[in-house]
Amino acid sequence: MKKIIVLIISLVFISTVYAQKSVTNNDKVTQKSTPTVKKVVQKSSPIVKKKITQKKTSIVKKNVINKDLTIKITGKVEGFPEGKIYLSKVTSPAPTKIDSIDVKDGSFYFSNGIINTDVYMVIFGKSRSGVILFPETQNIKLTVKLNNGIIDNSDVKSGPIQQVYQEFTKTVKAAGLEMNKLYMDYLAAKTAKNEAEIARLEKELNVKSDATDATEAKIQELNASNLLGLFLITRKVYAYDYDKLKTSLANVNPVARKSDIYRSLSERLAKMDKVRVGSIAPDFTLPTPEGNMLSLSQFRGKVVVVDCWASWCGPCRAESPNMVSLYNINKDKNFTILGVSLDRPDSKDKWIKAIADDKLVWNQVSDLKFWNSMICDLYVISAIPETILIDKDGKIVARGLRGDELKAKVAELLK
Repeated sequence: MKKIIVLIISLVFISTVYAQKSVTNNDKVTQKSTPTVKKVVQKSSPIVKKKITQKKTSIVKKNVINKDLTIKITGKVEGFPEGKIYLSKVTSPAPTKIDSIDVKDGSFYFSNGIINTDVYMVIFGKSRSGVILFPETQNIKLTVKLNNGIIDNSDVKSGPIQQVYQEFTKTVKAAGLEMNKLYMDYLAAKTAKNEAEIARLEKELNVKSDATDATEAKIQELNASNLLGLFLITRKVYAYDYDKLKTSLANVNPVARKSDIYRSLSERLAKMDKVRVGSIAPDFTLPTPEGNMLSLSQFRGKVVVVDCWASWCGPCRAESPNMVSLYNINKDKNFTILGVSLDRPDSKDKWIKAIADDKLVWNQVSDLKFWNSMICDLYVISAIPETILIDKDGKIVARGLRGDELKAKVAELLK
Protein backbone atom coordinates (compact mmCIF):
# COMPACT_ATOMS: atom_id res chain seq x y z
CA MET A 1 0.00 0.00 0.00
CA LYS A 2 1.83 3.09 -1.26
CA LYS A 3 -0.70 5.79 -0.44
CA ILE A 4 -3.30 6.33 2.19
CA ILE A 5 -6.25 8.70 1.86
CA VAL A 6 -6.84 10.87 4.82
CA LEU A 7 -9.63 12.84 3.57
CA ILE A 8 -12.67 10.67 3.81
CA ILE A 9 -14.28 12.62 6.64
CA SER A 10 -12.81 15.96 5.59
CA LEU A 11 -14.42 15.67 2.18
CA VAL A 12 -17.81 15.76 3.82
CA PHE A 13 -17.15 19.29 5.00
CA ILE A 14 -14.96 20.55 2.15
CA SER A 15 -17.66 22.91 0.95
CA THR A 16 -17.13 25.10 3.99
CA VAL A 17 -13.71 24.33 5.35
CA TYR A 18 -10.59 26.41 5.05
CA ALA A 19 -8.16 25.64 7.87
CA GLN A 20 -4.44 25.38 8.49
CA LYS A 21 -3.49 21.96 9.77
CA SER A 22 -1.03 19.19 9.44
CA VAL A 23 -2.42 16.27 7.57
CA THR A 24 -0.85 12.98 6.70
CA ASN A 25 -1.04 10.05 4.36
CA ASN A 26 1.18 7.05 3.89
CA ASP A 27 3.38 8.99 1.48
CA LYS A 28 3.84 12.48 2.94
CA VAL A 29 2.63 14.73 5.68
CA THR A 30 1.64 18.14 4.45
CA GLN A 31 1.07 21.53 5.99
CA LYS A 32 -2.17 22.38 4.27
CA SER A 33 -4.63 25.19 4.16
CA THR A 34 -7.51 23.01 3.09
CA PRO A 35 -8.17 19.32 2.80
CA THR A 36 -7.54 17.75 -0.60
CA VAL A 37 -7.90 14.34 -2.12
CA LYS A 38 -4.88 12.01 -2.20
CA LYS A 39 -2.40 14.19 -0.36
CA VAL A 40 -4.47 14.95 2.71
CA VAL A 41 -5.01 12.36 5.39
CA GLN A 42 -6.58 12.67 8.81
CA LYS A 43 -7.24 9.00 9.44
CA SER A 44 -5.78 5.83 7.97
CA SER A 45 -7.55 4.73 4.82
CA PRO A 46 -6.79 2.92 1.60
CA ILE A 47 -4.40 3.55 -1.25
CA VAL A 48 -4.90 6.46 -3.61
CA LYS A 49 -3.11 6.67 -6.91
CA LYS A 50 -1.66 9.82 -8.44
CA LYS A 51 -3.04 9.56 -11.97
CA ILE A 52 -5.63 12.20 -12.80
CA THR A 53 -7.97 11.53 -15.70
CA GLN A 54 -9.56 14.67 -17.07
CA LYS A 55 -13.34 14.31 -17.23
CA LYS A 56 -16.04 16.67 -18.37
CA THR A 57 -17.97 18.40 -15.65
CA SER A 58 -21.09 20.50 -15.87
CA ILE A 59 -20.02 22.76 -13.02
CA VAL A 60 -17.09 24.41 -14.82
CA LYS A 61 -17.62 27.94 -16.03
CA LYS A 62 -15.45 30.49 -17.77
CA ASN A 63 -13.23 33.10 -16.18
CA VAL A 64 -14.84 36.16 -14.68
CA ILE A 65 -13.08 39.51 -14.23
CA ASN A 66 -14.68 42.14 -12.02
CA LYS A 67 -14.02 45.81 -11.51
CA ASP A 68 -12.98 46.99 -8.04
CA LEU A 69 -15.96 47.00 -5.70
CA THR A 70 -16.71 47.90 -2.09
CA ILE A 71 -18.39 44.88 -0.56
CA LYS A 72 -21.01 44.31 2.14
CA ILE A 73 -21.80 40.91 3.64
CA THR A 74 -25.21 40.25 5.17
CA GLY A 75 -25.78 36.90 6.83
CA LYS A 76 -28.23 34.65 8.64
CA VAL A 77 -27.07 31.73 10.75
CA GLU A 78 -29.08 28.89 12.29
CA GLY A 79 -27.70 26.79 15.15
CA PHE A 80 -25.42 29.56 16.44
CA PRO A 81 -27.58 31.53 18.89
CA GLU A 82 -24.79 33.64 20.35
CA GLY A 83 -21.08 34.30 20.10
CA LYS A 84 -18.64 36.02 17.81
CA ILE A 85 -18.48 35.64 14.06
CA TYR A 86 -15.15 36.44 12.45
CA LEU A 87 -14.31 37.68 8.98
CA SER A 88 -10.94 36.55 7.70
CA LYS A 89 -9.01 37.23 4.54
CA VAL A 90 -7.75 34.09 2.85
CA THR A 91 -3.98 34.09 2.63
CA SER A 92 -1.44 31.31 2.23
CA PRO A 93 -0.86 29.27 4.31
CA ALA A 94 -3.50 30.44 6.82
CA PRO A 95 -6.37 32.98 6.90
CA THR A 96 -5.94 36.36 8.59
CA LYS A 97 -8.75 37.76 10.76
CA ILE A 98 -9.77 41.30 9.83
CA ASP A 99 -13.07 41.87 11.66
CA SER A 100 -15.48 40.33 14.20
CA ILE A 101 -19.05 40.88 15.32
CA ASP A 102 -21.48 39.47 17.89
CA VAL A 103 -24.34 37.57 16.31
CA LYS A 104 -27.79 39.03 17.10
CA ASP A 105 -30.95 37.02 16.56
CA GLY A 106 -29.08 34.88 14.08
CA SER A 107 -28.07 37.87 11.95
CA PHE A 108 -24.69 39.43 11.20
CA TYR A 109 -23.22 42.08 8.93
CA PHE A 110 -19.71 42.97 7.73
CA SER A 111 -18.55 45.93 5.65
CA ASN A 112 -15.11 46.98 6.87
CA GLY A 113 -12.24 46.60 4.44
CA ILE A 114 -13.88 44.13 2.06
CA ILE A 115 -12.87 44.45 -1.59
CA ASN A 116 -13.27 42.20 -4.59
CA THR A 117 -9.54 41.67 -5.00
CA ASP A 118 -9.38 39.14 -2.16
CA VAL A 119 -11.05 35.94 -1.02
CA TYR A 120 -12.71 35.90 2.41
CA MET A 121 -13.95 33.42 4.97
CA VAL A 122 -16.64 33.80 7.61
CA ILE A 123 -15.82 31.77 10.76
CA PHE A 124 -18.32 30.99 13.51
CA GLY A 125 -17.01 31.15 17.08
CA LYS A 126 -14.00 29.01 17.90
CA SER A 127 -14.49 26.76 14.91
CA ARG A 128 -11.55 26.47 12.52
CA SER A 129 -13.94 26.02 9.61
CA GLY A 130 -15.81 28.67 7.72
CA VAL A 131 -17.60 29.69 4.55
CA ILE A 132 -15.47 30.82 1.62
CA LEU A 133 -16.59 34.01 -0.14
CA PHE A 134 -15.58 35.30 -3.57
CA PRO A 135 -16.69 38.96 -3.62
CA GLU A 136 -18.23 39.70 -7.00
CA THR A 137 -21.22 41.86 -6.08
CA GLN A 138 -21.54 44.78 -3.71
CA ASN A 139 -24.05 42.98 -1.52
CA ILE A 140 -23.22 39.37 -0.62
CA LYS A 141 -25.94 37.39 1.12
CA LEU A 142 -24.94 34.38 3.22
CA THR A 143 -27.12 31.79 4.96
CA VAL A 144 -25.56 29.10 7.13
CA LYS A 145 -26.79 26.19 9.23
CA LEU A 146 -24.58 24.81 12.02
CA ASN A 147 -24.97 21.48 13.78
CA ASN A 148 -22.98 21.04 17.02
CA GLY A 149 -20.55 23.74 15.96
CA ILE A 150 -19.98 22.24 12.52
CA ILE A 151 -21.26 23.87 9.35
CA ASP A 152 -23.99 21.61 8.00
CA ASN A 153 -24.74 23.61 4.87
CA SER A 154 -24.39 27.11 3.50
CA ASP A 155 -25.49 29.22 0.57
CA VAL A 156 -23.82 32.34 -0.76
CA LYS A 157 -25.38 34.79 -3.18
CA SER A 158 -22.51 36.61 -4.88
CA GLY A 159 -21.57 35.96 -8.50
CA PRO A 160 -20.57 33.35 -11.09
CA ILE A 161 -17.25 32.42 -9.47
CA GLN A 162 -19.00 31.80 -6.17
CA GLN A 163 -21.57 29.67 -7.97
CA VAL A 164 -18.86 27.54 -9.59
CA TYR A 165 -17.16 27.06 -6.23
CA GLN A 166 -20.40 26.14 -4.45
CA GLU A 167 -21.37 23.61 -7.09
CA PHE A 168 -17.88 22.12 -6.95
CA THR A 169 -17.97 21.76 -3.18
CA LYS A 170 -21.40 20.14 -3.31
CA THR A 171 -19.98 17.60 -5.74
CA VAL A 172 -16.98 16.96 -3.50
CA LYS A 173 -19.16 16.70 -0.40
CA ALA A 174 -21.32 14.07 -2.09
CA ALA A 175 -18.19 12.18 -3.12
CA GLY A 176 -16.93 12.40 0.45
CA LEU A 177 -20.08 10.80 1.81
CA GLU A 178 -19.74 7.96 -0.67
CA MET A 179 -16.07 7.52 0.12
CA ASN A 180 -16.76 7.55 3.84
CA LYS A 181 -19.15 4.62 3.42
CA LEU A 182 -16.61 2.80 1.24
CA TYR A 183 -13.96 3.38 3.87
CA MET A 184 -16.13 1.84 6.56
CA ASP A 185 -16.57 -1.18 4.29
CA TYR A 186 -12.82 -1.22 3.75
CA LEU A 187 -12.18 -1.33 7.49
CA ALA A 188 -14.61 -4.22 7.82
CA ALA A 189 -12.81 -6.06 5.02
CA LYS A 190 -9.48 -5.42 6.73
CA THR A 191 -10.83 -6.84 9.98
CA ALA A 192 -12.16 -9.88 8.15
CA LYS A 193 -8.89 -10.19 6.19
CA ASN A 194 -10.87 -10.38 2.97
CA GLU A 195 -8.10 -9.57 0.49
CA ALA A 196 -10.34 -9.64 -2.58
CA GLU A 197 -12.77 -7.15 -1.02
CA ILE A 198 -9.89 -4.96 0.17
CA ALA A 199 -8.52 -4.79 -3.38
CA ARG A 200 -11.95 -4.01 -4.83
CA LEU A 201 -12.62 -1.20 -2.37
CA GLU A 202 -9.17 0.31 -2.85
CA LYS A 203 -9.77 0.40 -6.58
CA GLU A 204 -13.19 2.00 -6.15
CA LEU A 205 -11.81 4.62 -3.77
CA ASN A 206 -9.07 5.42 -6.28
CA VAL A 207 -11.61 5.91 -9.05
CA LYS A 208 -13.72 8.30 -6.97
CA SER A 209 -10.65 10.16 -5.76
CA ASP A 210 -9.36 10.54 -9.33
CA ALA A 211 -12.73 11.84 -10.47
CA THR A 212 -12.74 14.49 -7.74
CA ASP A 213 -9.22 15.55 -8.60
CA ALA A 214 -10.10 15.69 -12.29
CA THR A 215 -13.03 17.99 -11.56
CA GLU A 216 -10.88 20.30 -9.44
CA ALA A 217 -8.08 20.33 -12.02
CA LYS A 218 -10.51 21.27 -14.78
CA ILE A 219 -12.04 24.08 -12.73
CA GLN A 220 -8.58 25.37 -11.86
CA GLU A 221 -7.60 25.28 -15.52
CA LEU A 222 -10.65 27.20 -16.72
CA ASN A 223 -10.36 29.76 -13.91
CA ALA A 224 -6.56 30.06 -13.93
CA SER A 225 -6.69 33.84 -14.31
CA ASN A 226 -9.08 34.68 -11.47
CA LEU A 227 -9.39 34.39 -7.70
CA LEU A 228 -10.94 30.94 -7.84
CA GLY A 229 -7.92 29.60 -9.69
CA LEU A 230 -5.60 31.21 -7.14
CA PHE A 231 -7.60 29.80 -4.24
CA LEU A 232 -7.42 26.29 -5.67
CA ILE A 233 -3.62 26.64 -5.87
CA THR A 234 -3.49 27.32 -2.13
CA ARG A 235 -5.36 24.06 -1.52
CA LYS A 236 -2.52 22.08 -3.08
CA VAL A 237 0.40 24.48 -3.04
CA TYR A 238 2.73 21.75 -1.76
CA ALA A 239 2.30 20.02 -5.14
CA TYR A 240 3.52 23.07 -7.09
CA ASP A 241 7.20 23.13 -7.95
CA TYR A 242 8.88 26.36 -9.05
CA ASP A 243 8.09 26.09 -12.76
CA LYS A 244 4.46 25.08 -12.25
CA LEU A 245 3.81 27.89 -9.76
CA LYS A 246 5.59 30.44 -11.95
CA THR A 247 3.47 29.46 -14.95
CA SER A 248 0.28 29.56 -12.90
CA LEU A 249 0.96 33.03 -11.50
CA ALA A 250 1.83 34.36 -14.95
CA ASN A 251 -1.75 33.62 -16.06
CA VAL A 252 -3.42 35.67 -13.31
CA ASN A 253 -5.50 38.70 -14.35
CA PRO A 254 -4.86 42.28 -13.09
CA VAL A 255 -7.66 42.21 -10.50
CA ALA A 256 -6.54 38.91 -8.93
CA ARG A 257 -2.93 40.14 -8.91
CA LYS A 258 -4.00 42.67 -6.27
CA SER A 259 -5.02 39.88 -3.88
CA ASP A 260 -3.18 38.80 -0.77
CA ILE A 261 -3.23 35.24 -2.12
CA TYR A 262 -1.30 36.36 -5.20
CA ARG A 263 1.12 38.32 -3.04
CA SER A 264 1.78 35.41 -0.69
CA LEU A 265 2.18 32.95 -3.56
CA SER A 266 4.55 35.36 -5.31
CA GLU A 267 6.61 35.56 -2.13
CA ARG A 268 6.68 31.78 -2.02
CA LEU A 269 7.86 31.68 -5.63
CA ALA A 270 10.68 34.10 -4.87
CA LYS A 271 11.83 31.91 -1.99
CA MET A 272 11.56 28.80 -4.14
CA ASP A 273 13.81 30.42 -6.73
CA LYS A 274 16.61 30.60 -4.17
CA VAL A 275 16.45 26.90 -3.25
CA ARG A 276 15.88 25.32 -6.63
CA VAL A 277 18.06 22.59 -8.06
CA GLY A 278 21.28 24.27 -9.17
CA SER A 279 21.25 26.89 -6.41
CA ILE A 280 23.77 27.06 -3.61
CA ALA A 281 22.09 25.65 -0.52
CA PRO A 282 21.44 28.44 2.02
CA ASP A 283 23.23 27.89 5.28
CA PHE A 284 21.36 27.40 8.54
CA THR A 285 22.27 26.76 12.15
CA LEU A 286 20.10 24.77 14.55
CA PRO A 287 20.55 23.07 17.93
CA THR A 288 21.33 19.38 18.36
CA PRO A 289 19.51 17.30 21.00
CA GLU A 290 22.39 18.14 23.36
CA GLY A 291 21.91 21.87 22.78
CA ASN A 292 24.98 22.43 20.65
CA MET A 293 24.63 24.61 17.55
CA LEU A 294 25.34 22.89 14.25
CA SER A 295 25.46 24.49 10.79
CA LEU A 296 24.99 23.02 7.34
CA SER A 297 28.15 24.81 6.20
CA GLN A 298 30.22 22.66 8.54
CA PHE A 299 29.73 19.80 6.07
CA ARG A 300 30.96 21.69 2.99
CA GLY A 301 33.15 19.38 0.94
CA LYS A 302 30.89 16.39 1.56
CA VAL A 303 27.85 15.10 -0.25
CA VAL A 304 25.01 15.85 2.17
CA VAL A 305 21.40 14.76 2.37
CA VAL A 306 19.33 17.16 4.47
CA ASP A 307 16.51 14.95 5.71
CA CYS A 308 13.48 16.86 6.98
CA TRP A 309 11.30 14.65 9.16
CA ALA A 310 9.53 14.46 12.53
CA SER A 311 8.83 11.88 15.21
CA TRP A 312 5.07 12.33 14.66
CA CYS A 313 5.33 11.81 10.88
CA GLY A 314 4.36 8.25 9.96
CA PRO A 315 5.70 8.38 6.39
CA CYS A 316 8.99 9.79 7.72
CA ARG A 317 9.37 6.96 10.20
CA ALA A 318 8.52 4.44 7.48
CA GLU A 319 11.37 5.90 5.42
CA SER A 320 13.92 5.55 8.25
CA PRO A 321 15.15 2.07 7.19
CA ASN A 322 16.00 3.43 3.73
CA MET A 323 17.90 6.34 5.26
CA VAL A 324 19.80 4.00 7.59
CA SER A 325 20.74 1.83 4.61
CA LEU A 326 21.83 4.88 2.61
CA TYR A 327 24.01 6.08 5.45
CA ASN A 328 25.61 2.71 6.15
CA ILE A 329 26.48 2.20 2.48
CA ASN A 330 28.13 5.61 2.09
CA LYS A 331 29.29 6.75 5.54
CA ASP A 332 32.95 6.15 4.66
CA LYS A 333 32.73 7.89 1.27
CA ASN A 334 32.78 11.60 2.11
CA PHE A 335 29.04 11.52 2.68
CA THR A 336 26.69 12.33 5.51
CA ILE A 337 23.06 12.97 6.40
CA LEU A 338 21.84 15.93 8.42
CA GLY A 339 18.44 15.28 9.97
CA VAL A 340 16.22 18.29 10.60
CA SER A 341 13.13 17.59 12.70
CA LEU A 342 9.84 19.46 12.62
CA ASP A 343 8.88 18.26 16.07
CA ARG A 344 6.74 20.39 18.34
CA PRO A 345 8.02 22.59 21.18
CA ASP A 346 6.87 20.11 23.83
CA SER A 347 8.15 17.03 22.02
CA LYS A 348 11.90 17.01 22.54
CA ASP A 349 11.74 13.69 24.39
CA LYS A 350 9.73 12.15 21.55
CA TRP A 351 12.24 13.48 19.03
CA ILE A 352 15.17 11.97 20.94
CA LYS A 353 13.34 8.68 21.39
CA ALA A 354 12.55 8.47 17.67
CA ILE A 355 16.22 9.05 16.84
CA ALA A 356 17.17 6.14 19.07
CA ASP A 357 14.31 3.86 18.03
CA ASP A 358 14.97 4.34 14.32
CA LYS A 359 18.75 4.10 14.76
CA LEU A 360 19.44 7.47 13.16
CA VAL A 361 23.11 7.71 14.08
CA TRP A 362 23.95 10.77 11.97
CA ASN A 363 23.72 14.40 13.10
CA GLN A 364 20.29 15.68 14.09
CA VAL A 365 19.08 19.25 14.67
CA SER A 366 15.77 20.98 15.39
CA ASP A 367 14.39 24.26 16.69
CA LEU A 368 11.28 22.32 17.82
CA LYS A 369 8.91 24.78 16.18
CA PHE A 370 6.78 22.35 14.18
CA TRP A 371 5.76 23.91 10.82
CA ASN A 372 7.10 27.26 12.05
CA SER A 373 10.64 25.90 11.92
CA MET A 374 13.02 28.19 10.12
CA ILE A 375 13.91 25.34 7.75
CA CYS A 376 10.35 25.39 6.37
CA ASP A 377 10.55 29.06 5.51
CA LEU A 378 14.13 28.96 4.24
CA TYR A 379 13.69 25.94 1.99
CA VAL A 380 9.94 26.37 1.29
CA ILE A 381 8.93 23.05 2.85
CA SER A 382 5.26 22.25 3.29
CA ALA A 383 5.38 18.45 3.19
CA ILE A 384 7.58 15.85 4.85
CA PRO A 385 9.56 13.69 4.47
CA GLU A 386 11.58 16.02 2.28
CA THR A 387 15.16 15.43 1.22
CA ILE A 388 17.57 18.01 -0.14
CA LEU A 389 20.64 16.50 -1.82
CA ILE A 390 23.69 18.80 -1.80
CA ASP A 391 26.98 18.16 -3.61
CA LYS A 392 30.51 18.76 -2.32
CA ASP A 393 30.43 22.37 -3.55
CA GLY A 394 27.27 23.17 -1.63
CA LYS A 395 24.98 23.10 -4.68
CA ILE A 396 21.49 21.63 -4.52
CA VAL A 397 21.45 18.65 -6.87
CA ALA A 398 17.99 17.22 -6.20
CA ARG A 399 14.97 17.58 -3.95
CA GLY A 400 12.34 15.11 -2.84
CA LEU A 401 14.22 11.94 -3.77
CA ARG A 402 13.66 8.87 -1.61
CA GLY A 403 14.49 5.19 -1.52
CA ASP A 404 16.33 3.75 -4.52
CA GLU A 405 16.21 7.04 -6.44
CA LEU A 406 18.06 8.80 -3.65
CA LYS A 407 20.61 5.97 -3.33
CA ALA A 408 21.31 6.06 -7.06
CA LYS A 409 21.80 9.84 -7.13
CA VAL A 410 24.11 9.76 -4.10
CA ALA A 411 26.17 6.97 -5.70
CA GLU A 412 26.45 9.08 -8.86
CA LEU A 413 27.78 12.05 -6.91
CA LEU A 414 30.30 9.93 -5.02
CA LYS A 415 31.89 8.43 -8.14
